[in-house]
Amino acid sequence: MILQANLVTGTSILSAGGIGIEEVWQSILEKRQKITQRIKTLKDNECIQYPVYEIENFDLSNWLSKKQIDVMIENHLMDDLDFKLLVLSSILALKNAKLQVKPDSKVSLIIAHENPGVVSLIDRMFMDDDYINKARNVSEKFALHQQQFYNLQSFPHLFYLAKILNISGSTFIVNNACASGTYALELGNLLINSNQSDVVLVVSSDYAHFTEYLWLQQRGFCSESGMIRPFDKNRDGTVLGDSASGIVLESSHHAAARNAPVKCCYQGAVLQQDHWKMTLPDVSKHTYSKIIEKIMEDINIHQLDLLVPHATGSPLWDKYEANQIARCFQDKTMPLITAFKPYIGHSLGASSLSETVLLIQSLVTNLIPPILNYEEVDHKIPLPTIATEFENKDLHHVMKTVSAYGGFHSASLFSKI
Repeated sequence: MILQANLVTGTSILSAGGIGIEEVWQSILEKRQKITQRIKTLKDNECIQYPVYEIENFDLSNWLSKKQIDVMIENHLMDDLDFKLLVLSSILALKNAKLQVKPDSKVSLIIAHENPGVVSLIDRMFMDDDYINKARNVSEKFALHQQQFYNLQSFPHLFYLAKILNISGSTFIVNNACASGTYALELGNLLINSNQSDVVLVVSSDYAHFTEYLWLQQRGFCSESGMIRPFDKNRDGTVLGDSASGIVLESSHHAAARNAPVKCCYQGAVLQQDHWKMTLPDVSKHTYSKIIEKIMEDINIHQLDLLVPHATGSPLWDKYEANQIARCFQDKTMPLITAFKPYIGHSLGASSLSETVLLIQSLVTNLIPPILNYEEVDHKIPLPTIATEFENKDLHHVMKTVSAYGGFHSASLFSKI
């Protein structure tokens, strides 16, 4: 066991493939792509229809006590779909880690989320006629939705989730666009290394809301074909997906003391900020390749076995990632490359953590799934090691990389114990 590094002792994921890592991984083994048409009916019966990898409805009472459910009801959180996803992914991650949180435990909570509270507020404003018909002035309009406005702030989500989970350690909320999850995981790593926490629960969620779809569609980011084809010659954009996930990160001595079920070692991450354009990478700085090189140098790892890039299916961003990966490994053996978005969709701020959970599952099982929908080689994509079939391989070191809107870059490294 690598005693100086922190350990992943629990994971969870919710996606169109199922509830929990076992169901979702099985859906990947069966190469299932569950894309449905989500229909949102607004005021005046106006409908918006868009494709989404949709999580099936679930009943939180199957996992929570009446007391926990009451907390959500009293604070108007049962209609907050993002919060419900956060709650269930947290419960499942703690269960997977066989961890019972006690009031005096040094357990911290980090939520990785792009827009906590926004979905429930927007739904009420777009769909609730009371907002117009019953309110006579601004004060009355605000009063109709004051709880949703209040929950729009970041701290209520931390407070209520920590209350439900009985977590009394430090709590944080992180928003680094699509890199939120990997940024949050590294923050958890720093908390443990500074002895402020023994355990950190990192959770993330995203309900694929119609406003997200409209925003991305207007910018040409959504696939016209309705398929995610990372690195394929005919790739034309992405498809949104509901997703939530959780990772329990734990110090090695705390994990050993409670005989925790260890999945892998978290070696750390390199994070870096670009600020050329909000929605475009700075191709001249080579930040993406530099952070991969730095984390491998910092940990003194010479051979990487598997790399999971952001791989959204975007013609521009996929090419940027491919060129940067090729640049990094031009004098080294290139790792196998796979991508998980064709299986679960693009869940924006939740994507990096959910895909990290699946990467860890690959590491644990020594199994690399292929990139779905990869059918025609793009000779402008210099990646000769793209996984096109399931491959059994003795994996030792694997990496998740992200290049996100806002200039956020991350490279996170995990190793087998």
